[in-house]
Amino acid sequence: MPGVRELLAVILGVLLGIVLVAAPQTALRLSVFVGPNRRRRGDYGTDETISNKWTWVVRALGVVCLAIAAFIAYQTYL
Repeated sequence: MPGVRELLAVILGVLLGIVLVAAPQTALRLSVFVGPNRRRRGDYGTDETISNKWTWVVRALGVVCLAIAAFIAYQTYL
């Protein structure tokens, strides 16, 4: 019988995956991987652009999150 823990794992995995696939640059700007010095330089609104390589890495992580959530849902509910 599925419990609350499995349901929360599926919901959080799907939400995180959708955010990472839909808005990868925003997720990178909010993450700790960009580094604290990056946010403190320059004037307001003059942030450097994030490379496409990192954008695709974040999207790939989003797809992995969706796949793991689908796997948990498949094992639990089918």
